[in-house]
Formats: sequence, C-alpha cells, structure tokens
Amino acid sequence: MAEFLDIKFSMHRFKRKILHNMKNIKGIWFHLVGIACLIWFLIRVLPKPDRIRYPCQQMALGLALGYITFWGVLWSSVFFGLRLWVKHVRYKTVAYVPVLLVACILIFSVTSNVYADVFINKKEKVEIWTLTAKDPIGVPTGANPGRVVWVWDPNATEEELTGYWWYAENNNQYVLDNMVSYGLQNLAGTDDDLEAWDFLFKYFNEQHGKGNISYQAGEKIAIKINLNNCWQTGGYRDYKAEDNERDASPYVVKSLLKQLIYVVGVNQSDITIFDASRPMANWFYNRLYYEYYPDSTLIPEFPDVNYVDSMGLASGRGKAAASDVRVYLAEDPEGTCKYRTLPTVVTEADYLINMPIMKRHPIQNGVTLSGKNFFGTFIEDVFEVHPYHESGLIMGNPTIQTDLFAHEHLGGKTILYLGDGIFSTKIDHATIAKFNMYPFNGDWANSLFFSQDPVAIDSVMYDFLYTEGTNPIEGSQNYLHQSAEPILNEYDPEGDGEYLDHSLGVHEHWDTSVDIFSFERYIGIDFRAVPITDNSPPDKPTITGEVNGKPNTEYEYKFVSTDPEGDNITYCIKWGDDAEEVCIGPYPSGAEASTTHTWSEKGNYIIKAKARDVNGTESNWATLSVSMPKNKLSNMILFKIFKNLFYRFEFLVNLAD
Repeated sequence: MAEFLDIKFSMHRFKRKILHNMKNIKGIWFHLVGIACLIWFLIRVLPKPDRIRYPCQQMALGLALGYITFWGVLWSSVFFGLRLWVKHVRYKTVAYVPVLLVACILIFSVTSNVYADVFINKKEKVEIWTLTAKDPIGVPTGANPGRVVWVWDPNATEEELTGYWWYAENNNQYVLDNMVSYGLQNLAGTDDDLEAWDFLFKYFNEQHGKGNISYQAGEKIAIKINLNNCWQTGGYRDYKAEDNERDASPYVVKSLLKQLIYVVGVNQSDITIFDASRPMANWFYNRLYYEYYPDSTLIPEFPDVNYVDSMGLASGRGKAAASDVRVYLAEDPEGTCKYRTLPTVVTEADYLINMPIMKRHPIQNGVTLSGKNFFGTFIEDVFEVHPYHESGLIMGNPTIQTDLFAHEHLGGKTILYLGDGIFSTKIDHATIAKFNMYPFNGDWANSLFFSQDPVAIDSVMYDFLYTEGTNPIEGSQNYLHQSAEPILNEYDPEGDGEYLDHSLGVHEHWDTSVDIFSFERYIGIDFRAVPITDNSPPDKPTITGEVNGKPNTEYEYKFVSTDPEGDNITYCIKWGDDAEEVCIGPYPSGAEASTTHTWSEKGNYIIKAKARDVNGTESNWATLSVSMPKNKLSNMILFKIFKNLFYRFEFLVNLAD
C-alpha cells in the first residue's frame, strides 16, 4: 500500500516525463490506467472489503468506475445503433458491423487525447513550501502556558526489531516509565510525580470553576488512544489480526496507567481506554491487560480498567454507546454530516487524556496528531467527515479539528495531551520509519511529548515531521492557524448559539538554526527538551540451562549481560511458575551469574530475566522456554516394564544383541 501511495503522490512527475513524450497516443493510458485500477481494486478490496476506505482505493475506485462508465455508455450506444442498423440492412452486412465498431472504438480511444486529458487533469499537485520560523500566533494555554515537553531516550526501543514493533522485546517498559515520569515533572516544573499531577489537576479544575482542588476519588478519566489501522473486516472481526502498522503502543499506555493508578490513586474502574471508531485488537489489549504477555503464567495487571471500542465483541471490551450530546460542525461540504454524536464514555468522563501518535497522513500529504486523534471520539463513521477534513486542508477554510478542540466535552475536558513518537511514520499513517535528522541519526524517534496546549504540542510534532522531510502540504497546518486564531462567528460545536471567540493555543514553527535541545528554538511556545542519554541500560541478558527436564528436579541456569558504562549488574528472574521474582547480585559487567530452580509440576514455563545496573536502569526482559513434559512419568514406567521383560526372557536379550 505504501508503494501505491508513493505512486499516487508522484503521478504528476510521471505525467510530465512520460506522457509528454507520448501525446499522440495519450488514449492508451486511459485504458491501461482504467484496467490497472480495476484489477488493483478487486484484488485488494474483495479479500478485505473495508480497504475501500483507503485513500489509494478511493482513487482506484473513482478511476475504475469512470472506465466502466465509459464502456457502459459506449456499448449501450453501440448496441442501440446496431439494433437500428439490423432493421435496415441485409444480414450479411450486419454480421461485420460489430467487428468494425470494436476496431473503430479501440483505435479512436487509443489515439485520442480526450480521455487521457480527463484523467491527467484530475491529478493533484503537492507543492513544496517553506515554513516561517518564530512567528507565533494565538494565546498559549495550560498551567505553564504553551509549554511542550519533548522527552527523548534512544534506549526506549531496540534499534533492530525482532518481529512486529509491538513485541515486548522491542520496547523497554522501564525506560518508557521513566520517560513519562520525566515528561510530567518537566511539564509541571517539579521533581516529583504526584506534585506534577496535583499541579495539572488544580489548574484544570480552577479553570473549570471547581476551585483549586486536585483529583477527587471517584472522578472518571477517559483515555483516547489511536487505533486507526485496526479497522479491516475479517481478521479484526475476531480481534486476532496482527500486522506491523502503527497504532497505539500498549507500553506507552501502560506507563500512563501506572502513573494514574499508583501515583495519583485513581481506581482502575474509574479509567476507560477507548477508540470509538475501531476495534481494539488482541495484540494491543493482551499486552496492556496482563503484566507480561505472552507468558506461561498470565497475571492481570489492569483487569478492572474499562476497555471500549467500536464493536464490543471481544472479551473484556465493551461497545461505545451513543449519548445525546453532539458536536456540530462548522461546515458540511457535501451536506451529509452536520454533526457527530459523542459516546457516553466521553460525556460521563470528568477528564480526558488525548494520546495521539506522531504520524504523517496520506490524504493530501497531511498529518495526524492530537486534532485528528479526536476523530475517534464520535459514534458515526469517521469516513463521512473526510470531505470536511479535506476542505480544511485549504488555508483559511474552517477545520473539523478546531470544532473538536473547542467542544466542551472534548478539548474542553482534556487535562493532558501525551504524544507518542516512539515509532513514527514518514510516508503514511501506518508504516513505521527511522528518522535521519539529528539527534536520531538513523534510529527510531524514541520520543514522547507532553502539553496542556493542544495547538502548541501539535505544532511541535508537526515540525519534527516537516524537518524530517515528510513534506506535509502547507494546508495541513491550517487547523493550527484556525485553532490559534479562529474565524469569528464560525465555530459553534455545542450548537447553542455561542460561537468560539478565543484562542485555543499558540501555533509557531521552530528555528532550525538553533540547537534542537535549546528552549530558544521557539519564542511563543515554551519548549522544553529532555534528553535522557546519560546512563544506558545493560544489554538484554542471555540465559542458558536445561530446557527439557522433569518436575521436582533442581536445575542450574546462568545469566550474562554487559553494561555500557561497566557498572555492576543485578539479575532479576521470574521462573514462570508461582515462585516470586528473585534478584541475584550484583555481579561485575560481563561476569556469569548462576542460580537454581525446581519446578514442582509438569508443564511448559517461560523463564524471564532482566539486568539492572547500579543506577536502577534496567534492560529489556530476556526469555527462555523450558518444558517439564507430562509424559516423563509414563515413559519411565514403560522403560521399567520393558527392562523387566528383557531380563525375564533371555531370547529378547539375544534379539536385541
């Protein structure tokens, strides 16, 4: 699909270089493109019908329908004329007419310029533009107005992935937990997690007329995640589909849940994780629900958290239910969706947390950040608002993102925007890619962003994508202009006659001549860069020992890891049974550590071990599968029976010899 999108956005170059030299036979491209689009549409959409929503399939469908319509109109005219011809001429003459007509039509359409010109002139051009740095518009918002914290730690992920990006071995949960902690502290300007949350909640509640109070027990928090690519029929109908497309990270969400539950003290049952427009696939749900997944002993970590998606067909996941609250849209280009209906998970929440992913979007080289992440907060089909979204890509037009930012139950309830740039995308909204700009230098982006200003945080993530060379069109920032300086008497998202008359945040582009870690990169946005690179975690340890044994027998296992700084290492081990985690050490970096364990029951187990240096920095978990076969005892009994038979009957011994 990514390759097809590249073709889509570079067709104007193809036209200039190739068709210009073949203008006398332009018509042949009409047939080639029509047939190709028809075939492409059939082989992609028939297996998974919901692919019809892909931008590439929308384009292919339009061209294929145009091609079919051309032949339908043409042949209906031909056969109508043929019927008249039959009535007036002799039979022998009529027999040759279809052949002559087909030949004439093909020759005409292949050599004609008309059909090719119709196709070519519909192609859109993506114009490269240069942003203007340090020219802020709008009014900063938040407890620390306009503050955006960027946390970067290259140890958050493995540089070379094993399997899908969302496998546990590719993501360092310990590092991600620290990144979220540092992000919150720097957003609030404190060195304590609880103080940071209190600072954010008190500001939010005071702004909403509740007084200078922090979070109160029983208040509900809804977390909007981005599962945009989890929507195909077939595999996602049973929630079992797996792919490498970029959706919400269960590990980043888990880091946030740990903060809310273990630091703030929010009851799990008062938290809901949701995307009202997509099913929540098993690969995401299981890795969030359980402490560690997959594992021989699955231990639930967040069993009482509410999980809500568009279908509610899988275990532990409920379906988003419609409320009577609507978002009224400023414009309706095609007259099909004047409003959107919010789910009860949104309307009944006291606070929202918006967790976008730093991604480019294929629709006219746009971006998908905090504003577009709100698209999954209403009941109706997201696809129906695309005409409005596309019209909003023209500078000066109203934008649906502004409607959503301004609504009292969406942007109005959002206490925190947490942007996930751990794995980012560059060519579309699905394909992860490494970043080449400094300081990433060919590694994953490994970044998280924190703010209470929706316009400011999207402006910063936008600049990362733009500077990396993803080439978003100028109009893709229109929603940031509209939200910073909204058109008067245009946005009334509650439909109560009260139009948006104030700025929703500050929009600005950075100055690339200033060091990326400097707060002086912006002048309107309060930019705080937090690089965490002083202490690297130890390497993931190797585990060696018996993998096929028997119960009630003691086995020795050895563990080895090295620390980049040469620090001593402690090994923490989980045996996969009911035994508690054990930590041994410290040992010198690179030195072999060993310990023993006995499994009391038959079965298969997964040994997990991680290395921890003297600073508390931890490696990813290493695993080793071991088996205590269930047939060990029966095999021993059979062996003894045959052994006794051999020695009772000497002729069997002779046969064996």
